[in-house]
Amino acid sequence: MDIRWMSESGIVDVFLLLGPMPQNVFNQYAQLTGTQILPPLFSLGYHQCRWNYEDEADVEAVDSGFDEHNIPYDVFWLDIEHTDGKRYFTWDPDRFPDPVKMQNKLREKRRKLVVISDPHIKVDPNYTLYAEANERGYFVKDREMQNFEGSCWP
Repeated sequence: MDIRWMSESGIVDVFLLLGPMPQNVFNQYAQLTGTQILPPLFSLGYHQCRWNYEDEADVEAVDSGFDEHNIPYDVFWLDIEHTDGKRYFTWDPDRFPDPVKMQNKLREKRRKLVVISDPHIKVDPNYTLYAEANERGYFVKDREMQNFEGSCWP
């Protein structure tokens, strides 16, 4: 057998895992790269989510319903409707007036709260995050070097 390796961009490190059995190859690979840590236990449990919980009372009612029916869950997800005008990293002050209290109620039951954060920012000059990112030139540019704007649901 004749094998040749070429690299156009520098040194190539090659590791041959000779086994001889598949289990040995996996063990050799783990010794080379390290093993994966176990994820947090809550991340393996049931996650409750739906699009658009109406408000804090809705969240509390759903949470209480799980308790009433003895259904365990570990994580409660909120979609974009929890935000103030679809501006990520904000809370709708009318529908979610005390998010810290809501989170603490879940925490007392050893439950987590996750809020959605998609990789886009609402175009709104009055939105602090948008204004700062725009001023500092952080946004992706289109071919005319203008801020790229795309559409996102809903």
